[in-house]
Amino acid sequence: MSEAVLSSHEINEFRRSEVLRVGLKEALEAPGIREALQAIQNTVLPRSIPAAIPGNHPDTAIAHQFYRQFGVQQVLSTLAAMTIRSGDHPLESESPLEEFAANLPKHLQNPPAKK
Repeated sequence: MSEAVLSSHEINEFRRSEVLRVGLKEALEAPGIREALQAIQNTVLPRSIPAAIPGNHPDTAIAHQFYRQFGVQQVLSTLAAMTIRSGDHPLESESPLEEFAANLPKHLQNPPAKK
């Protein structure tokens, strides 16, 4: 699953509203929407290398396909995350450096607090 986009002002405002969160959750659980989103998610799973694009390096075609797939998955992940109250999503409670802090030089393990 791709990381959800949770840092925008608009998404945070949405997530602060119980009515909006519950409404979105109910909409996403509706059979037609749920099946449609699952079909989209299955469509963007990498299953093959894209065809060559005349005049472009093969890596360019692969990168374009990857970023398209990543973007679609990020939208789907964000929709699901928008049903969770601000501050309660697992991505919001983890420090990105916690897992790697032991491998950092001592002076970077505990960065000074921002002013």
